[in-house]
Amino acid sequence: MITFRVGDLAGILGVHRNTVTNWIRSRALPAQPGVGKKYFIEEEAIRAFLSGKNLPEEAVEAFLNQAVLTMNRNLPAPSGQGKDRGMEKTTPTGSVLVVGGGIAGIQATLDLAESGYRVHLVEKSAGIGGRMAQLDKTFPTNDCAM
Repeated sequence: MITFRVGDLAGILGVHRNTVTNWIRSRALPAQPGVGKKYFIEEEAIRAFLSGKNLPEEAVEAFLNQAVLTMNRNLPAPSGQGKDRGMEKTTPTGSVLVVGGGIAGIQATLDLAESGYRVHLVEKSAGIGGRMAQLDKTFPTNDCAM
């Protein structure tokens, strides 16, 4: 398995990033989504896909070498093979600051953290929840807001 970013592959092919994303969604490019906007694909599958695009062999090799180097740099050290390790600790992809602890801020924080980013949530008031915390009941279920 090798790891790549959509923008890197789009740059090699000379197409827009949305084109590569559409290939992945339509399964023309059999890549699996990973953490932090990265995708995993078998080396043979990406070679077969790129060979159909009539690219110079040097460009294909440069892309694959870059993808393999990136993958090897991000791999964790092997430990306890064969054991059930449960939830693994991973190295965060980057760090993000979310300003505002309302509904949107909390949802953005959860989405970014799930994508592998270290997230810092900043709220100016003592509590989180934004305007939602001030509501008594919510539409349409008439449930308690908090």
